[in-house]
Amino acid sequence: MTRVSSQQLLKSINQQKVLHLIFNEGPITRVELAQRTGLTQQTVTNVVKRLMQESLVSEGGTVPGRGGGKPIPLMVNSSRLYAIGIEVAVKYVRGTLVNFHNEVIGESRVDNEINKHEEQTLDYVRQVVRELLGILPDHERLYGIGCSVQGLVDAKQGVVIRSPGLAWRNFPLREKLQHEFGFPLFIENDVNLMATIENQQGLLSGAVNSLIFKMDYGIGGAIIFGNQLYPGASHVAGEFGHFKTFTGEDALPCHCGGRGCLTTLASISGLKGNKKLSLNEFNRKVRDCDAEACELYALISKGIGLALCNLVAFLNPDHILLAGKLIETLGDLLIPELQRELKESVPESCRNVRLLHVQQEVNEAKLAAGLVMKHFFEVPVDSLAL
Repeated sequence: MTRVSSQQLLKSINQQKVLHLIFNEGPITRVELAQRTGLTQQTVTNVVKRLMQESLVSEGGTVPGRGGGKPIPLMVNSSRLYAIGIEVAVKYVRGTLVNFHNEVIGESRVDNEINKHEEQTLDYVRQVVRELLGILPDHERLYGIGCSVQGLVDAKQGVVIRSPGLAWRNFPLREKLQHEFGFPLFIENDVNLMATIENQQGLLSGAVNSLIFKMDYGIGGAIIFGNQLYPGASHVAGEFGHFKTFTGEDALPCHCGGRGCLTTLASISGLKGNKKLSLNEFNRKVRDCDAEACELYALISKGIGLALCNLVAFLNPDHILLAGKLIETLGDLLIPELQRELKESVPESCRNVRLLHVQQEVNEAKLAAGLVMKHFFEVPVDSLAL
């Protein structure tokens, strides 16, 4: 039984290696696949035959070869493979249906003001998924549903550990949706997901060790160490919003039970709850040089700078990526100040850190669909430990 299991695992690993390479570098020939993977040409031929039988891969036109031969290149049938991505935010649920070319086939969105109980948010997710399934060209070619969630997430178990804005606590989201819809379900914290995708093919593709801050309704963060996401012992690494940055009368109570957390003033919910200001109102008043708003802005800017400088000195990242509506709205004022602060306040040995920022809103539902593709092409090396 052990030998059979090992053989099946090796077969699966070889297939995923070949499929992943065809997806990333196709059109590519069988000979090139053998050279790149280190597999024998017979093994590659067998793998490709299976992939073609499953209609995952097809042959393209011939290309000139040596000795008069005409090698036939292979490519993934990306336009006929589909993924659904769901962004579960505090104020809305948004879904996107894409093919593996990352082309949008359809979208759906449900807005909401208050999530009163856990099933209410889940109902919105169900509604969006059903609408997207209604326009799906071929249900047998849907390879999963990815969910980006604003909150603390145990991605391996598929559980939302805590998301106060969504009324979810230890909520088995994967189990509930997978049971209902029957497709593979992958969930991830919204900032961890952004960090993973940006590290693979986005702004952080040239980074090795990086920090990601998302300043939005709340403040989230992620840590990439050695090009791998660092989740922490209990899946909550990167909770930068609870960095203690405000003192004295500015140390306001936080929902985490502490006081003086960055999120109490530097997030949309903190501004609204503690200062009765929407982000748009705050932005307008700062640009109109309102004295009280400018004083608050200076406090927030100093708090963010303090958090960044301490984290850079402690973790020594090569890149920092800032994102979220606060950056989209006030980034032109805030980014230069943070760059100066980093240059002046961190140890000289850490000053080579690059500060980057996302200038426009990210389609996180589309990123969540990318989570499906990531898992679809993953080589199951972790299974070798079994």
